[in-house]
Amino acid sequence: MKQNKKSYTKIALTLSICLLVLWGLMGTGTTIAWFTDTTDAEQNTFLIGELDLVVSHKLENGLYEEIDVDTKVFDDEALYEPGYVQVVYLKVENKGDVPFDYKLAVDVNSVNTAKSVLGNDIYLPNYLKYGVIFGDSEEALTREVAKLKSITDFPEIEESTSYPLNTYAQQDSVTLQPEQERFVALIVRMPEEVGNAANYRGVEVPTVELGITVKAVQEGAPL
Repeated sequence: MKQNKKSYTKIALTLSICLLVLWGLMGTGTTIAWFTDTTDAEQNTFLIGELDLVVSHKLENGLYEEIDVDTKVFDDEALYEPGYVQVVYLKVENKGDVPFDYKLAVDVNSVNTAKSVLGNDIYLPNYLKYGVIFGDSEEALTREVAKLKSITDFPEIEESTSYPLNTYAQQDSVTLQPEQERFVALIVRMPEEVGNAANYRGVEVPTVELGITVKAVQEGAPL
């Protein structure tokens, strides 16, 4: 009789723990939903939860085209050398009715190595930096980028475009209100001081395929 009573007690405790866990999940269901919709892709990654986020990139004709997971945003055939700068313009839109925080990163999708004139292997991501500039309008953003590219004082350039690839560009997120849009410039460059370390020799050319990651969560949630 005592043994049965002990078994019933264990069962009751187990059920109680399960019910508490289930109740806790139900009570925080909205928070969990923020992070459940994740889509990985060959080119780009969008971690956007249940928010209505639209990201477009600027074409050569000046129009913006919506980015999907397969869109090539960067020039895969770019010949990087010390001082080289590549700029990609984006438009981020909140099409929903909930404000969200977001941040961006430039990622490495694939790499082809080659030998340098110094005899070392050239792994381009090691020699590239990037930065992000935000603008409330396309005109204001274009002026800021032109100003940055004309700067000859290296420390100021380094401060604006000093992030390694595969890391988020800003520590603090940016908030976008419902029906609001914001313009973004992603700047990828090879610093001048790289020198001959990335100067290849022979027929093999070092290349890198870049993509972007955009992460967004409802305003106030951990990002």
